[in-house]
Amino acid sequence: MPRNLSSVAEAMTAFMRIIGLSKESLRKILLRVTHNFFHLRRAAHSLIAKMKEKSFDRVMEIVEMEKLTDYTCSPEYMTEWAKFMAHQNAFTEVMNDNSKPSQVTIEGFGEIEVGHLRFHSSTKEQAFDMKMRITAYWKIVLKRFVDSLALHLLLSINELVNRNMEIEIVNELIGSHGGGIERMLEESPPVALKRERLNKSIRLLKNSKEVVAQIMDRITVSGD
Repeated sequence: MPRNLSSVAEAMTAFMRIIGLSKESLRKILLRVTHNFFHLRRAAHSLIAKMKEKSFDRVMEIVEMEKLTDYTCSPEYMTEWAKFMAHQNAFTEVMNDNSKPSQVTIEGFGEIEVGHLRFHSSTKEQAFDMKMRITAYWKIVLKRFVDSLALHLLLSINELVNRNMEIEIVNELIGSHGGGIERMLEESPPVALKRERLNKSIRLLKNSKEVVAQIMDRITVSGD
C-alpha cells in the first residue's frame, strides 16, 4: 500500500511540475506579446496567478474525491485483477511449502514478501485477494489522475487564451478606475528610464559642445 501511495504522490508531483512548466511557458509568451504595454502585462500576471490557484484547487478536489470512496466502473479493473489473480497458484505453493522462498513475483507488480502470511492460514487467501484488488484499483486511480489533470490543463490554457485574457484586458482598459486607454499610451517604466538616460546624454553633449566652442574661441583670440 505505501508503494501505491508513493506512486500517487509521484504522479501528483510530476503533473504539478508539468502544469508549472506549461504556465511558465505561457507566461513568457504573454509577456513577450505585451512587452510594450506594461498594463497588459499586469493583466497577464494576474490571470496566470488565478490560473495557478485554480489548478491547485482542482488537484485538491481530485484528492478529496479519491479519499471519499473506492469506486470505479472501468472494465479494466476486473481485467487487471484477473491478471494478478492468475498468480494465486504460485502464492499457494509458497504458503504450503516452507522450504520455498517467501517471495512471489507477480507480473506488472514485482516481487512481494508473503512469508508472514504462513502464520495466518485462515485468512491468507483473502489477504492475497485483497492485495491484488487494491493494486488493480490503484492503477485505475493513477490513470484517473493523469486524465483529469491533463484535461484540466488543456481547458485552463484554452480558457485563458480564448476568453479570460480578453475579459481581463477589457477590465484593465475600461474598468472601474477608467483611463485605461490613456494608460496604454503611457511609457512603460523601462522605456521611460531609457528616455531619461538619453535626455541626460543629449544635455551632456550640448554642454560639452558649448564648452568646446568656448575653448575654440579662446584659442582663436589668443592666436590673433
